Amino acid sequence: MMKQLILIFGFVTWFLVGCYDDKGNYDYKEVNTIEGLGFMPEPIVVEEGNSYRYEYRQPAQEELKVTYSPVFSQSMAEGEGDLEYLWTVGYTENSKQVVDSVFTKELELVYPPKKTTKYNVKFRLSDNKTGVKYYRDFTMSTKIPFVNAWFVLNGPENNRRLGTVEEPDSTSPIISYDAYKDVWNRERFQKAEALSYVNQLTFSDGIDKMESLYVIQRDSVALMLPFLLEDRKSSRLLFAPGSNPNNLKYGEAHPMTRYSIVVDDAGKFYHAGQSGYYFAGLAENDVQNYRIDKIFMSRNGFTTIWDKDNRKFMSFDPSYNQCYNVSSADGSYPQEAVEGNTVEISDFPVEGMTQVDDAGTHQMKILWLGQGVTSGSEEMGATAIGVMADTCYIFYIEASNKSKSAKADDSPIKVTRVKLGKLGFNESTCFATSSAYAEQFFYTDESKVYLYNTVSKEAIELYDAGNVVSRLKFRSDCDASFPDGSSPYRCLGIVVNVAGAGELHEVVLDEAGDFVESHTFTGFGEIKDLVFTTIMRVIR
Repeated sequence: MMKQLILIFGFVTWFLVGCYDDKGNYDYKEVNTIEGLGFMPEPIVVEEGNSYRYEYRQPAQEELKVTYSPVFSQSMAEGEGDLEYLWTVGYTENSKQVVDSVFTKELELVYPPKKTTKYNVKFRLSDNKTGVKYYRDFTMSTKIPFVNAWFVLNGPENNRRLGTVEEPDSTSPIISYDAYKDVWNRERFQKAEALSYVNQLTFSDGIDKMESLYVIQRDSVALMLPFLLEDRKSSRLLFAPGSNPNNLKYGEAHPMTRYSIVVDDAGKFYHAGQSGYYFAGLAENDVQNYRIDKIFMSRNGFTTIWDKDNRKFMSFDPSYNQCYNVSSADGSYPQEAVEGNTVEISDFPVEGMTQVDDAGTHQMKILWLGQGVTSGSEEMGATAIGVMADTCYIFYIEASNKSKSAKADDSPIKVTRVKLGKLGFNESTCFATSSAYAEQFFYTDESKVYLYNTVSKEAIELYDAGNVVSRLKFRSDCDASFPDGSSPYRCLGIVVNVAGAGELHEVVLDEAGDFVESHTFTGFGEIKDLVFTTIMRVIR
């Protein structure tokens, strides 16, 4: 009996195994999959994975329209009948958050001119047959043009161009050799001689139309909004009718209050406040025949002047005569005289400007005038470098408020002269200072750039530009805070002109003034002048 039961159990087991249909790994059912999902135009990848970013220069004249479209392939299906597209677009309109849903394969976004625009976009691709969904996140935005950029006045006389180097710290800087023509499709500034720039400290994170780029031309000054490259005022209205400024050569601008000075070929100056209207400068009786050779305006507006013909240091302080609030209803030049629009230059004595020895009489030649590098000269004063009888000297010019002088007859200006020795400086030597490097200055010898320490009397070679250097200029000579964390007062611009071609070298320094790295930008015509534009903001 037991033997029969075993046989029956074995037969049933065999029968069940023989009838079993294996549904496991041996039987596949293929499904459609989306492969190689990408987008046109190609985005900038922010993170590895599903987040992307597009960034465009803010349009200047006409709105920018961009059409975005997914690009992919399918493993099985040939058509797109089972696919569904969804773009969810978030943006701000009239200070309100708006969200739109677009059920099309392509998405068109519009970026208005002269306006910062940002879209936050989510994309979903669904395969309704399989139920599989694919997601991507995007940020589409515009950036303000010409922020953190060198403006480079280049080209031969009568054919100058206003070039730019945007994002010079990036691996792909944006270079334009004629930025104004690129934006407006017409030439301008062919007779420009110099540039100056005002970085207005504001309490905002947007453009307040406060920064000012002055393009100094022979017969006028263009007061520009640098980040839009358009006029703040018509150049024809900035000078009084009949004043006929002639052969304007160069200028200075106050970094905080937009106080501006331009100097003509005769050494006379015009000055303007926030309104942009220029007024002729005056002089005290004993300096009526002045002829400005070098001029520098400190951070608080105190202005130091060197008169080469009359061998005098002179000064004026616009804080006493601020022509800041001049205006006219129709925008034309103010017709009535305004008492606050007069500034007078006066001279101040400086000892040691003449030396008599066995070789004869020697007189000091002032080679350069610029940013002060002592605590007293940085805010209200200047640094001057000169040479006399082959010996080099540095002058620390420190000014104080007259009302705070200890005695009525005390001079409000103190000058300290320091002998540096025989360093070989001459009129072709270029100089630069920055408040980041106290008691130090930078100078050139042919193609080489040196850092000189006035305390240790030591010179350190920093950089060799390969050809003779014709200009040194820091991005900013003021030690200030910038929201992007940059240190523009440690970036030194170096100009090299050879055979009608200009090169801009930029040397990045560390806190001690040691060389970190350099960048070179080529392709310009001969470089006449340059300034660096940035936004210095206090973010609230």
